[in-house]
Amino acid sequence: MNVGNALLAFAFVSLASAVGILARSYLVDDRYLEHATKLVGAGTVLLLSALVQLTYQFVITDYSNAYVWNNTADYLPLLYRVTGVYAANEGSILLWATIVSLVAFVAAVGRGFSDRHARLVHALTVGVATYFTGMLLLESPFASIRTEFPEAAPGFVPTSGQGLNPLLVDPYMAIHPPVMFVGYALLTMPFAIGVAHFVSLLRGDGSVFASWRGNVTRWLRLGWLFLTAAVALGGLWSYTVLGWGGIWAWDPVETAILVPWLFLTATLHAVTRYRPNGEYRVLAPAMTATVFALAIYTTSVVRSGVFRSVHSFASGGIGASFLALIAITTLLGVAVPLGYWFLRDGESGSIAEGEWLTRDNLLHSAVLLFGLLTFVSLWGLTFPVLRNAVTGLEVSVESQYYNLWSYPLVLAALLLLGFYMDFDVEGKRRSLVGLSVFTAGTLVAAVVAPSETWRLATNPQDAFVYRIVGSASVLSVLPPVAYAVLGVVKRALARIPAAATRNARLKESGITMIHVGAALLVLSLPFVYLFAGQASVMATGVASGTVDSSHREVPDTDYSVRVLDYSRSEFPQSPSPESYALSTGEVVDRGPSLNGSVQAVYGTVTDVRDGPRATVVQLDDSSVWVGVVGQNETNVSVQTGQRIVARGRLMWDFVPDADAMVLARPATIGTASNPPDGAAPTRVVADGVSLAVYEDGELVTTGVAGQREYVQQSGMQVRDVIVDRGLVSDTYVIAGVSDGTASITVKRIPLMTLLRASIVLLLTGMLLVLLFDPKHGVRTRTETRQTDATAEPEVAD
Repeated sequence: MNVGNALLAFAFVSLASAVGILARSYLVDDRYLEHATKLVGAGTVLLLSALVQLTYQFVITDYSNAYVWNNTADYLPLLYRVTGVYAANEGSILLWATIVSLVAFVAAVGRGFSDRHARLVHALTVGVATYFTGMLLLESPFASIRTEFPEAAPGFVPTSGQGLNPLLVDPYMAIHPPVMFVGYALLTMPFAIGVAHFVSLLRGDGSVFASWRGNVTRWLRLGWLFLTAAVALGGLWSYTVLGWGGIWAWDPVETAILVPWLFLTATLHAVTRYRPNGEYRVLAPAMTATVFALAIYTTSVVRSGVFRSVHSFASGGIGASFLALIAITTLLGVAVPLGYWFLRDGESGSIAEGEWLTRDNLLHSAVLLFGLLTFVSLWGLTFPVLRNAVTGLEVSVESQYYNLWSYPLVLAALLLLGFYMDFDVEGKRRSLVGLSVFTAGTLVAAVVAPSETWRLATNPQDAFVYRIVGSASVLSVLPPVAYAVLGVVKRALARIPAAATRNARLKESGITMIHVGAALLVLSLPFVYLFAGQASVMATGVASGTVDSSHREVPDTDYSVRVLDYSRSEFPQSPSPESYALSTGEVVDRGPSLNGSVQAVYGTVTDVRDGPRATVVQLDDSSVWVGVVGQNETNVSVQTGQRIVARGRLMWDFVPDADAMVLARPATIGTASNPPDGAAPTRVVADGVSLAVYEDGELVTTGVAGQREYVQQSGMQVRDVIVDRGLVSDTYVIAGVSDGTASITVKRIPLMTLLRASIVLLLTGMLLVLLFDPKHGVRTRTETRQTDATAEPEVAD
């Protein structure tokens, strides 16, 4: 057992022991309870140590670890060697387990085990971390390289790795997965609180949710913040890396992360209206428990290989253990709340007779709309799998399904948002007038299309619903967005000045920013796709050495381009021998395990002996020699003191007085500064054209566009694009270079600045709410503790 596996084993024992103690304390007595926090802390430290150990192995490219060998290579910069840690299943689960255990430890220290309810909640949270750790024991990221090469001699270690998935070699993708896993891990606590609530009710022990509502709110908001950032980072990655010039394409993995995000948004609205003996007393805890189950399902989409997606980076399946986790979380997070709801004959309402138009009912409608939006995405993901399982036929759900089913729901949500905010300020009568005006405006705008481009869809062969919605004009988005922004701003102008404290004003400002950001996001997305114009032009002879730099007009546009230069590069460039060849010391250390393998070896020439059939060269005054055969083909010029690299079959105990002999030919031996072909392998070939892009004769942007081909990874290609971020629209340039011809595509993508601004508003707004909410804010909670103020019972920690 190596160090990494030992750390995982001890972490599992520590966490499992903590779960056992907490479960016993909940069911029987408090024996050993004082050790629970220490055990959780020990498990967290051990998992963190395992993650650090794995990261270190990636940094030094320790190919004795099969997971490292599969997901990195020496030529990669440090950032992308670290990215390899979570490039596949095992490392991702280790990262997730570590964050969950850290969440469990922070929760245990912050809340403690003051009552039976707390012990049950923490037992469930630590139980999730324990399960993840157990998965790592079954499928370890510290498996020996012998699992990949079972027939290799003892001590065998490859000299180079397989490399990282090319699509992950991007700054956005270096950040996106950790942010996503932090968001998922933060949902563990709300899941545990929701499940514990229903378990406690079924056992007759009373409510859990009421006393934990403050905790639930903070964990959910923090999770929403990280998941929103993850969605944004993923979208920006696809915008710059995939070369399609779009930030969202309803790819299965993009859609999958949207499912828990949408449902989490609905859950946050439900939790704000939770009352222990009133509305949402069943639905809010049930939704809280369900969000984590959806996150597990989302991960299965990314990691299972069942769904066809350019984002599915992990090879192989998720294993029976992950499928079991999906079943467990679904049972606890969905089935148990549903069972309780059915047993108690539903959730009685608290609406007075005749009072159907209330703020509470409007919020109910918002939760319902977000639930429907979640179902649209969830069904679009699940239907192909169910169809394949039942009929054996593979089907795909196109983006049109998501767009056309989601669009009317989103417009309804915007109108509802505007009405709710207006209702809060103006009252029922005047707000109904506003709703009627903007709804009528939406219906009128839906039939006003200056051209077919303004239609959402134009295929007459589509289903009836698609034809109805698809015939609507994108102008229909303007009245709902205007109404939503107007209502939000009107409410903010009324409530922010009237707020009693600075924290309350900051919270209201955050709520305003979130809702305005959401409205602007909805405004920008349809225009980004429907009005993204593009055209292409060909440039021949770009690799001839005399590039034609004259202006080339892009047909049917105001753009023209000039090809300034062409470049072709191979990576790694001039790598040091240590990155691809064995030193004489490494050869001796590995010994007979290298016998018969083809290796590149480097060293300084200390002796040269010419023979009639071969020249033998001693390296570093050691027992490692290079035998150069076939001298009649080419003269061998090797001198004492030269630092050379030779590649050939390595034979152990091949001749007397030499432990190892590398059998090379004149073409496979050279100096370290000019190594022979094949010794320093080419990993990436980059073709690019330096371009100047003009609009109406004015220079817009310059840069290099082209593609990178990863020759040792099935020839996979990744685009290098030029993006000029303008105030009104982006200029997006793609170039494909082949056989000296460049195909250059210039796109104009509108409203990307507005889209980016909306994301900033969403994140900044939630950060303000998370920190400064007078009841449940992180900062106000800290201040309350420091001043020993009296807190509400429902938020006491």
